[in-house]
Amino acid sequence: MNSDSKDRRHTSAETRTLIRQAIASGADRYIRGCESRVDDFVRRHYSFRGALRVHAHAMGWDVVRVPINILWSVVHFALAVLSLVAGLVRLRGLQAWLKRAPPGLVTDTDRQISWLVVTELLQLPYQYGNRTSHKDALMEEILRDPAFSELLQTNADTFHGPSHDPGFRVKLNNKLAEYGATRTGSADLVSNVTLLITSKAMLGQAAFGALSAGTVVSAAVAHSVAVSNFWLGSAIGAYYYAVVPATTSVPLLVAVTTLVAVAMALISTFIGIVSDPLQARLGLHHRRLRRLLNAIRDDLQGTHDSTFELREKYLGRLCDIVDVLTTLARTP
Repeated sequence: MNSDSKDRRHTSAETRTLIRQAIASGADRYIRGCESRVDDFVRRHYSFRGALRVHAHAMGWDVVRVPINILWSVVHFALAVLSLVAGLVRLRGLQAWLKRAPPGLVTDTDRQISWLVVTELLQLPYQYGNRTSHKDALMEEILRDPAFSELLQTNADTFHGPSHDPGFRVKLNNKLAEYGATRTGSADLVSNVTLLITSKAMLGQAAFGALSAGTVVSAAVAHSVAVSNFWLGSAIGAYYYAVVPATTSVPLLVAVTTLVAVAMALISTFIGIVSDPLQARLGLHHRRLRRLLNAIRDDLQGTHDSTFELREKYLGRLCDIVDVLTTLARTP
């Protein structure tokens, strides 16, 4: 009895070792295969035509979700700063709680990009709406191990591939959410840069965001109205208000700032049509996708906790900080 028990334990240990080795070697081949598809994926979906196809999914509720995400991203940035501070003072519980804050609403564009990344780049089983993909390139690579394939024939009901593991899918979904948040941040940054250039060209003052743009535009509107309604005529009014600035009412400031914010949100929703090809040219999409693949490799190998946090999503928040400081500096 003892001998049989030892033999079973020995066989079970060998089986577990064989499974671990098959998964590790298969995962390595799988990730290399994914890396070989990155260039073609970027060329197909982040070119101008590809970006048009992707952003066709933004026609709908995304015009509401994207503005909400932009507003929430300011809060999310503040929470990220607080999380960093909590880590520095060793408040691990608070830091973990702050890190659980969601990056924002999932847009239809995000869902489409997730579908493309999972089914075409990663080639894993995935369901999106009424679409389902059963392709499992990871399992195919694992099954290339002859010894493991032979073992699986007798244990087919007891083994489920890593791609179906709930823990792995949760980690993958979190990474896709991070990837989507970065795209939102990139779009927000590009719209801020566009505003900066156009405000300087048209108004003569650089606006870094909706707040400073609203201040500048409302001041221009107030000046124009005051000049046209000056009691000695608009010609003299132009000279007078060149010396004495026209007063901007609070309702006008709020209304104009709101209109600018809405316009910027609409631009951010579709700016990827222009920014995606530009980022593809600069290699930014390639770099993000390869970082995603590296993090997935860490998850599959299980050697250490994977990290996938793209700091680019915070660049737009720097514009918000400059926007507030600029507005305060211009306030008399």
